[in-house]
Amino acid sequence: MKMFIRFNYHFFIIIERLQAVFLALSALILGIAVVIRHLEKMPFGEALYFSFITGLTIGYGDIVVKTPFARLLAVLLGLIGIIFTRIMVAAALCAVERSLKDLNIS
Repeated sequence: MKMFIRFNYHFFIIIERLQAVFLALSALILGIAVVIRHLEKMPFGEALYFSFITGLTIGYGDIVVKTPFARLLAVLLGLIGIIFTRIMVAAALCAVERSLKDLNIS
């Protein structure tokens, strides 16, 4: 139980420090949604849904883009999602390392 509490403590401190990065990545996803809305002439809700599903690297395939530039933006969304995921994993690993050090387990 101590490990879980220490992990959460360190994890949320790290996430708080990375708040600007997460805001920037979210703003990129939102901005790309606006561009895709105009390129593909789809409702904003669908473009936003597409952007977040693609950015989170889920990609259901229920909405697809057809124009070449929108496809390029979809690839960019996937890369943003990979960066986002890597940051979360790195934060979790750092939190585990700090928790182990706090508990003198390492």
